[in-house]
Amino acid sequence: MISLEPISIVLPVYGRPELLPEALNSVLQQESSQWQLLIADDGSDQQTQALLQQWINSHDNGRIDWVRRPRNLGLFANLNQALQDIDNKWALLLCSDDYLYPTAITTVQECRRRWPEAGLILSTFDSINSDGSSRPPDSALHHDQVSRSTALISPKRLVPKLLELGSLNGNLTGMAFSRSLWQASGAFREDWRHAADWEWLLRAAEQGPVVLNRIPMASVRTHEAQLSNSNRRSGHELLEVAEVVRRLRSHPLLTEEPRRHQWAAHVMQHQLWNLIKQIPRHGTGPLIEGLRSIRTSSGLRRTTMSLLKSAPTRLRK
Repeated sequence: MISLEPISIVLPVYGRPELLPEALNSVLQQESSQWQLLIADDGSDQQTQALLQQWINSHDNGRIDWVRRPRNLGLFANLNQALQDIDNKWALLLCSDDYLYPTAITTVQECRRRWPEAGLILSTFDSINSDGSSRPPDSALHHDQVSRSTALISPKRLVPKLLELGSLNGNLTGMAFSRSLWQASGAFREDWRHAADWEWLLRAAEQGPVVLNRIPMASVRTHEAQLSNSNRRSGHELLEVAEVVRRLRSHPLLTEEPRRHQWAAHVMQHQLWNLIKQIPRHGTGPLIEGLRSIRTSSGLRRTTMSLLKSAPTRLRK
């Protein structure tokens, strides 16, 4: 069997001390010892830093590093810096409100051995609520439409799916990739707050085949304090999603795909609905401003028609 070097688990941290212990302890519970942990602390408050210091003092085994930023850089700038800081050739991302299963490192290493030509592994995850209870598996519903078993997916197949299904994972936890792929694809966009992982995934998928791992190796939490919720309220989500959709709709691997306009409208109808829901609180200003992005990314008419088709489902919910 091919011997592989350890994997760096990169854990970006900014507050959330109530959830951190579960994420941290899930690293210690790995059945494989082929890991090192980098805690990338993005200017957390004193309570979070005290928790981290206490945890490290109790569990440091020579494989744990804690990097403290003097100021908050933002999620993706913090990630880029962390990926420069690690010594290993591969990284596995873990968000501070999620946790890994004991088989996570073993699963990644097995995928690497089986498909050495792949520089990126996307994994199905289990979805949980804020209290840890189960919820419908978001990633599995999308991944089933790509492959029902773990497989190597070519750029020709994966890139169109990034428009049809969105970002596929919708979360950083469980994403594993080589530093060489990260360097070849370019860093995460540091000026983005929401869709930088989706945008980077497009660039990474253009580089070569990707492993879609169907063995869940993490639980990903959905809760009100998630960054995505604040991005939706601030408008960052709309602008960034619109830019990725626009690029995908005109991508060379989709020029012969007649459904690309329909897919783009389906993605953007969610953004149009979010704008409409803001009218009672913020008036029509955000809607008028947001319509410009919708027009250039998917077209107003197509997007409106897509929203109307989804209305019965929304009303039932």
